[in-house]
Amino acid sequence: MLNAHREGLIAKPSLDSLKRNVTHAQGAGFDVEVLIILDRADRLTRAMLESQSERDFRLVETDFGDPGKARNFAVEAAKGQYVAFLDADDLWGETWLASAALIAASRKEPIVWHPEICVYFGAAKHVFCHVDMEEKSFKPAGLAIENYWTSLSFASREIYVQTPYPTTDLTSGFGFEDWAWNMETISRGVIHKVVPGTGHVIRRKAESVSIATVRVQGITRPNSYILQFLGRGL
Repeated sequence: MLNAHREGLIAKPSLDSLKRNVTHAQGAGFDVEVLIILDRADRLTRAMLESQSERDFRLVETDFGDPGKARNFAVEAAKGQYVAFLDADDLWGETWLASAALIAASRKEPIVWHPEICVYFGAAKHVFCHVDMEEKSFKPAGLAIENYWTSLSFASREIYVQTPYPTTDLTSGFGFEDWAWNMETISRGVIHKVVPGTGHVIRRKAESVSIATVRVQGITRPNSYILQFLGRGL
């Protein structure tokens, strides 16, 4: 799923990244469906994606203005066994889809898969290593304090259907929908793991929903994961 808003020409490298992944995954024997969500997209973003997309890519316009709602809509529209998210200003490592699909097929438990590393560029530059819940580096209480994983995840469609992303409501002080979703899935018995040897490149913007949430001192919506730690005195 490619989620687009007002990225303009910056969406072109993201689309190219997606195309490379599709080609690689198809070469590994996987069927890939591409759904592009144009959520309140501006004219330039829409025109670029329409002109550069392949014939079998599905482009759908929505009017949510909310990243969680846009992802939930994409999940409902998807037809495949697995779902993977990409924002229209970020990049997947070329082997991401194939590597994630291969390792996902090797496990029967409900698992959300993340790349091993994320390289950030733009307004902030750093490398973020994702945590694997089956490793000692995972600290359950730590997730209640900081988010361990980005939103560019890969999992069975069923997981996303069973646990939709919460909405963002900055007027009420609620945001960080991906962080809240990560915690809620764990409360429902889902494991979060990394795919070894994979990575994403994510653009840090000077202005984003996350930054706006910080500005209003927003928090995640109350969820089962947070409540269990508050109950025992985090």
